[in-house]
Amino acid sequence: MPYRHKLRFRIFLSYPLLGLLLSALMVAFVIVAFDSLERQMIGSYLIGELDHFIQQAERNPALSMQASKNWIIYKEAGGKLPDEIGFLSGYPEGIHDVDHNRHSYDVVIKAYNSARYYIVHDDTGLERLEYKLITYLFAAVVIILWMSAWSGLWLSKKVIEPISTLASRIRTLNLENSSDYISVDYTNDEVGMLALEFDVYKERLQALIQREREFTGNASHELRTPLAIIMAAAEGLLLRPDLPDDIRLRVERMQRSATEMKARLATLLSLARGPVSMNEATDKTELVAIIDRLTEEHRNLLSPQVQVIKKFNGSPRINASPPVISMLMGNLIRNAFTYTRQGSVTISLYEDAFVVADTGQGIDTDELNRIFERGYRGQASQGSGLGLAISRRICEYYGWQLKIDSVKDEGTQVQWLFSSD
Repeated sequence: MPYRHKLRFRIFLSYPLLGLLLSALMVAFVIVAFDSLERQMIGSYLIGELDHFIQQAERNPALSMQASKNWIIYKEAGGKLPDEIGFLSGYPEGIHDVDHNRHSYDVVIKAYNSARYYIVHDDTGLERLEYKLITYLFAAVVIILWMSAWSGLWLSKKVIEPISTLASRIRTLNLENSSDYISVDYTNDEVGMLALEFDVYKERLQALIQREREFTGNASHELRTPLAIIMAAAEGLLLRPDLPDDIRLRVERMQRSATEMKARLATLLSLARGPVSMNEATDKTELVAIIDRLTEEHRNLLSPQVQVIKKFNGSPRINASPPVISMLMGNLIRNAFTYTRQGSVTISLYEDAFVVADTGQGIDTDELNRIFERGYRGQASQGSGLGLAISRRICEYYGWQLKIDSVKDEGTQVQWLFSSD
């Protein structure tokens, strides 16, 4: 299950929570223990004093009251309590905690030989002491929480530091350097095991990259050789003065196609290598002529009921070779021509974008979310599912954007934006 908070935050938070839990348990234990011990000690002490007074009162029936610094004992024999303890008239025998006139009292009531005896202990001072103890305990809780938070912050930084260092190393890792291993800088702990697994994964990636380079080189060689043969044969045929005009046109078309195929092959191979920087893309290509050429080349795909509208509102020059741009724009124009049976296809050029809008069959929302997946074909698709995937790859390679908006049975608009913003 994914966590919504960072590991460092979770480690940091666990310390104050643990401190709060332990502090709460400690405070509860101290308060309960203090109250229990107080009741036991005071109760035992008062009962002993009361029993001693009862023994004295049995020997001296005239004795009805006795007082000390902390307590006072009354003997009730006539059915009426003295005014000082009149508030105790409704209490039964036993030990009681009584609050009266902002004072707290511990009271023990005992009946003996038709008389009731009361011992009253003023507990106000002890209650204040207990209140101070609780105040000190809560102050200790605050201090413990502060120390726990500081410890959690410090420890979380120390715990996460090796992981952060590992992440930084991985971020700057050079896959081209086969001797650059991460695990050599770590001990045999959990982070070291993670670094070792990254080294193993890096070796697998390097092997994959090597196989890809070998395949790219082999494919380039195997495909360029027959193309060179075709181009050389076409060039030789065109040098013949007795070549019929209709044959010459076909040979010239073969030569153009072979040349374009060679350029597209170079484009596809470059896309397989990685992203390009703007410094590498030194070619400046104008788009107007390419749009006119692509429109004519794909006109055979148009339905007679479809009108092509061109709107040139700018004349941008793009940092990319003509074969790359032809491949990208050709995919967009070909799709619009293929899937529009009536209405119009509007091709617009701006300083910052190339837009193709049609009134064709449109695309379902579910299909639109997968339209750039390699090999994906919608229900009404007539292609191989590669055109838009290649177009998207070209845009990623050069730092462009490709956006598609479509409404089923109303039409589609494709935008090629010349910037990544």
